[in-house]
Amino acid sequence: MKAVILAGGEGSRLRPLTLGRPKPMTPLFGKPVLGHILDLLRLSGINEAAITLRYLPAAVTDHFGDGSEYGMRLRYFVEDTPLGTAGGVKKCMDFLGEEDFLVISGDAVCDLDLKALCSLHKSRRAVASLALCRRDEPLEYGLVRTDRENRVLGFVEKPGWGQVDTELVNAGIYILSKRAMDMVPENTPYDFGKELFPALLAAGEPLYGWEIPGYWQDMGDCGAYLECVQDALSGKVDLDLTAGRTSAPVPAGVELRQPCWIARRVSLAPGCIIGPYTVLGEGSAVETGAVVERSVLLGAAVGEGAEVNGAILCKNSAVHSRAMVGPGAVLGEGAVAGSEAIVAPGVKLWPGRRAAEGGRCTASLVSAGADEPLRFTAAGAIRGVVEEDLSAGAMLSLGALLGEKGPVGIGWAGGNGAGMLARALSCGVTAAGGMALLNDAPCASAGAWLGQYYGLPGSVFIQQDGDRAEVRLFDSQGLPLPRSEQRKLEGALLRGEGSRVSGTRVGGVETVAGVRSSYAAECARQVRSLGSAAQAPNVAVERGEGANAVLAAALTALGCRVQRGVGKGVPIFSADWGGFRLTAWDEKGKMVAPDKLLVLLAHIEFTGGEGRAALPAWAPAAAESVAQRRGGRLLRLGRDGVEAEELWLRQPWFRDAVFAACRLCQWMGRTGESLEGLCRSLPRFVTVRREVPLHTSRGRVMGGALHSMPDAQSQGEGVRLSTGKGWVYVVPSGSRSVLRLIAESVSAEAAEELCAQVEEKLRELDEE
Repeated sequence: MKAVILAGGEGSRLRPLTLGRPKPMTPLFGKPVLGHILDLLRLSGINEAAITLRYLPAAVTDHFGDGSEYGMRLRYFVEDTPLGTAGGVKKCMDFLGEEDFLVISGDAVCDLDLKALCSLHKSRRAVASLALCRRDEPLEYGLVRTDRENRVLGFVEKPGWGQVDTELVNAGIYILSKRAMDMVPENTPYDFGKELFPALLAAGEPLYGWEIPGYWQDMGDCGAYLECVQDALSGKVDLDLTAGRTSAPVPAGVELRQPCWIARRVSLAPGCIIGPYTVLGEGSAVETGAVVERSVLLGAAVGEGAEVNGAILCKNSAVHSRAMVGPGAVLGEGAVAGSEAIVAPGVKLWPGRRAAEGGRCTASLVSAGADEPLRFTAAGAIRGVVEEDLSAGAMLSLGALLGEKGPVGIGWAGGNGAGMLARALSCGVTAAGGMALLNDAPCASAGAWLGQYYGLPGSVFIQQDGDRAEVRLFDSQGLPLPRSEQRKLEGALLRGEGSRVSGTRVGGVETVAGVRSSYAAECARQVRSLGSAAQAPNVAVERGEGANAVLAAALTALGCRVQRGVGKGVPIFSADWGGFRLTAWDEKGKMVAPDKLLVLLAHIEFTGGEGRAALPAWAPAAAESVAQRRGGRLLRLGRDGVEAEELWLRQPWFRDAVFAACRLCQWMGRTGESLEGLCRSLPRFVTVRREVPLHTSRGRVMGGALHSMPDAQSQGEGVRLSTGKGWVYVVPSGSRSVLRLIAESVSAEAAEELCAQVEEKLRELDEE
C-alpha cells in the first residue's frame, strides 16, 4: 500500500514556534514531526509515499530528499493554489494507481495501529474508512456519528456543545479507494470532511469509521505541542526518541528529575535542576541555579538562577539571570527575557522581541509593544498579520505620532481588516489634535499622489491581502518616508511617545472623495503639458480595480482608446505593486520588463524631454549608454545628491506606473512609433537577479568587494562592478544576512556567468 501525507499546513496557531517553517517541520525530539510520521508508515509496512506541499515546500523537500534516510521512497506534489485536502490528493492519483491507499496528516503526533485500520477496511470492502479517536472536548474537531456496525451516519464540523452526541472525532487518517477519488473534481478545491465524505454518504457508498488502538494528537497549538512532549516522555505515545539523544552521563552537580530528553551538545552547569518532563534540544545551555521543568528548549539559553516552567524556548532565545517564564509562555527565535523579568503564563514573545529587565510582561509582544514597536521593512513599509503584527492599538500609537505634524491622508483597500486599521489610525491622529483625511484612493500610488497634491505632512495607505496587510507612509512630496524619518518614528514608538490633547482640541475627520478620477486627470494633464500628440495610440489595460482602473482612466483622459483585458496588436499595460511599477507587453505580445521600461523612459527624456534623467542606484547601466548616445545626462539617486533628488521629483513617470504609461503613450502618439519599435532602439541587455547568503557581516563583505574587486564603484546605495561583459550591482538586504546581485549583460547566459563570477568572489570574501 502507498500513502499520501498532507504536509502543506502553515501552523498559524503554533506561532511563534512555526514562524519561518511549515507546521510539519516543527522540531520534536531531534527530528521534525513529519519524520515521526514517516517512521510510523515504515513500521506499518508502507515504504512509498506522496507528500503534498503548499507553504514553504523547500523546507520539506530539502530536509527529506528522496526519503532514503527514513527507509522511504518519497515523491512531492506542490500546490500552486490551495486545493483542499481531497483536491490535493487528487493530484497524486497517477502516483497512487488503482489500489487503495492511506491518507495521513504530516503534522499530527500518533502511533495508531495503521495495519488494523487496513484490515478493517478490507473486511468491509469499504470505499473509504476513517480512523476515529475519542476527545472529551471535541469542539475543535469534526464529529463522526456511526452505527453499531461502524458505518458512518453523519458528520458535524466544529460542533457547538448542543451538537455533541459522541466523543468520536475525525483523526484525518483515511483508507481510500480509487472509486472514492473518482468523485473528486480535477484541479478544484475540494475537502474530505466537508465535501467528499458527505457526498459518498449521500450516494449510499460503504463508508466506515473505526476507533483504532493507539495515540493521536492534533498538534494544533503550543499547548498541544507541550502535551505531546509530556505524553511521549511518559510513554503514552510510542515515538523514536533515540535520534540525536545524548548517551553521555549527566555532569556532576546537575539534578536531573526524570523523565527528560537531552540532546547531544547541551551545556549543563553544576547546580541547575532539569525536569521532570523536560526536553533540551541541541545547543541548549542551562546555568548554575536555574530550574527548567515541563519545558522544551530548542537550542535556547537559561541564565543563572532563572526559572522556566511549562514553556517553549525557540532557537537562540534566552532567559537571563533570575528571570521567570511561566506555563504556556513561548519565546520565539532570538527572543529575550531580560534579567529578573517575569514573563506571565501564556505570553508569547515573537522572534527578536524582548521582555525588559526587571519588568513584568503580561501581554504578548508581536510587532508592537513597549519593547518592540512597529518596524519598517527594507522596502519602507510596515507589514504583518492583521491583529497580530498589525493591531488597532499599534495603529492608534502610530496615528498619534503622525497627527502631531498636522493633517494626515488615510486610504485603504483590500478588506475590512485594512479599514479597521485605517480607522484606528485616524483615531490616533485626532487624539493628537490632527485632522484625519479619510479618502477613497484605490491604490497606494493614488494615496501618495493625494498627499503631494494637498501638501500633507504625511499620508498613509493600507493594503490588505488575505490576513496580511501592508502600511505605506509618504511625505509631503508623495515619496516614501526617508530612512531618517522611519527611525524617528520607530524610536518614538519604542519610547511610548505621542501626543494626547485635551477634549477641546481633539482633531476632526474629513472625507475626501473622487481621488481616482482626480489622480487620473492630473496624470494626463501633466503629461499633455510636455507636448501634444498627433494621435494617441490604441492600448489595452489589464482588468482589475485599484491601480489598473486608474491607469485606464488616465490613458482615456490622455486621448487613448482603451480596451480592458487582453488586446491584439496594441500595447498592453498593467500597474503593479500598488501602482508604483509598470509592466507592459508590446504589440506582438512580448513582455517588456520593468527594467527595460525604465531605460525606455530615460531614452524619451534624453531625446525629447529635459535631456536629463534621475534613476535609482539599481537601475540598469544600459541607461548610461542611452545617455551617451543621445547626448543626455543620467543622474543616480544617492550618488548625485540634491540635484538628482530634485529631478526625481519632477519626473514622476520613473516611480509611478500611471504616469509612466501616460508618458510612453504621449511619446508614441507624438512620434508615431510603436512600443515594439521603441524597445528595438534600445541597447540590448538582460538582467539576472540572485542572492548570496553570508556567514559574516554584510558590511564587511561589501567593503571587501569595493576595495578588492576591479572597477568597483560606490553608488551611494550598493556597489556597481564593471566587467568586460557587463555590470553587476551588489546591495545588502535590509532584513537578512544576504547580498542581492543584479547582473546585466547582452544575454541571459552572459548575465548568469557574471552573476556566478561575482558570487564566487563574494563567498571567498565571506570565508576569509
